Amino acid sequence: MRIGFMGLGQMGRRMVRRLPAEDTWVWNRTRMAEDSLVQDGYRSVDDVTAAVAQSAVVFTMLRDHEAVREVGQQGLFAGLGPQITWVDMSTGSPEAAQSFQALAVSQGAAFVAAPVLGTLGPAIQGTLTVLAGGAPDDVARVRLWLDRFGTVHHVGAVQDALAAKLMVNTVLAYYMEAVSEVMVLADREGLPRQVVVDLLQSSSVAAPVLGGKAERLIQGRYGQPDFPIDLLAKDLDLMVAEADRAGVDLPGVTAMRGLARTVAASAVHGQWDMAGMGEALAHPRA
Repeated sequence: MRIGFMGLGQMGRRMVRRLPAEDTWVWNRTRMAEDSLVQDGYRSVDDVTAAVAQSAVVFTMLRDHEAVREVGQQGLFAGLGPQITWVDMSTGSPEAAQSFQALAVSQGAAFVAAPVLGTLGPAIQGTLTVLAGGAPDDVARVRLWLDRFGTVHHVGAVQDALAAKLMVNTVLAYYMEAVSEVMVLADREGLPRQVVVDLLQSSSVAAPVLGGKAERLIQGRYGQPDFPIDLLAKDLDLMVAEADRAGVDLPGVTAMRGLARTVAASAVHGQWDMAGMGEALAHPRA
């Protein structure tokens, strides 16, 4: 089976290593990202259209659906045809996922939306949560490969997968912003952060993400992010847009989006890990 993987950013270049090098070609808009993978046996391609046309499955893992469209116009779209399944693992709008499915089907190809929950560690370990959306037969056709990335949940149609991803990230934003603000108060009260984090982890509000962010919170170090605040702001933009499209008023989400946008616009804090959002808001000039 020939496999293609397009998009070698922070997540993509870790996820692709879950696939067999001897069967997988890679492509990235910044070709430098391909170098280490080529050294490990993956194949770089110049003619994307030809590579896609000769593949059974092609994965895309990009920042958003605008990036997917840009990459699509550089050869992906032209290469789609019968016997090919395109799996988009990017986080974008449910409406965009539907448009990609329509495009693929119009050319005889299949389309699966498969955004993931989790960050860099789970991407390396193959323990992400994969939210698969699409026709049951299409999801089953690529299930062998999706299983390599983590635990797969077939949540419904392609748009359902994206809506579910946005919902989870919205709850994540609320949770981590609250924990981050608590750290600010703990400092003012003279309460050690380690004590506060330990209490949260042993309480009814404990969550797996808190364990993954504990050291960042305790040390107050948010550089080299697993999940940058500017990406969280992008996802909250999508959530607000989807709520508007559905005719649902979500004032809390709109407010949270505003907070994330404020931090994302900061030259100092925009690339902090999301665990620091509350502190960035409390100390905007730090």
